Amino acid sequence: MDYSYSILGKVEKWGRPPNVIVMLHLAAHSGEVSLLLPGGLLLAGLVLIGAEFFLPTVILGFAGAVVSFVGIYLSAGAGVVTCGVFSGIFILVLTLEFVGFRWLLPRTGIGRSMINASSNAGSAVPAAAGYALYVGRPGRAVTVLAPSGTVEVDGTRIEAFSSDGFVERDAAVVVTEAGSGRITVRRSR
Repeated sequence: MDYSYSILGKVEKWGRPPNVIVMLHLAAHSGEVSLLLPGGLLLAGLVLIGAEFFLPTVILGFAGAVVSFVGIYLSAGAGVVTCGVFSGIFILVLTLEFVGFRWLLPRTGIGRSMINASSNAGSAVPAAAGYALYVGRPGRAVTVLAPSGTVEVDGTRIEAFSSDGFVERDAAVVVTEAGSGRITVRRSR
């Protein structure tokens, strides 16, 4: 079977379809600018930016932005309107990616399994507000405070800092203030 193609007004006959010729023919006719490369770059850049939501590395997002901008720049060869359309597509798809990956995905079962939604409840370093109830309470040094160590107040072991400097193990202490992740104690008098 013979195939014939009209490329730039010249008819060519081939025994089988030559892929490169077909691609060139579909890409651009005489006097037109091909949008395959700019469109492909724009799409590749948006895919890289989308991958950044799953693999936060900064490199993928930056590379995706650069590749997309090169595609938009190359589309300007086809005219201002085409460049505007490419820019609009970029902004629209980027907005949809952001909404989809940051807002919709976490509401799905797959998205919830990808996100660490643990809380700080029961953590080794609770917030300072949780220690405020110990201020003025007596306790004992579980370890040597030189000047920091561990104390036990009301049966709870807490990281502590001694305002008196060195405090021996098993010495009686009093909590004087609550801070970020630890308390300040002094020797009991």
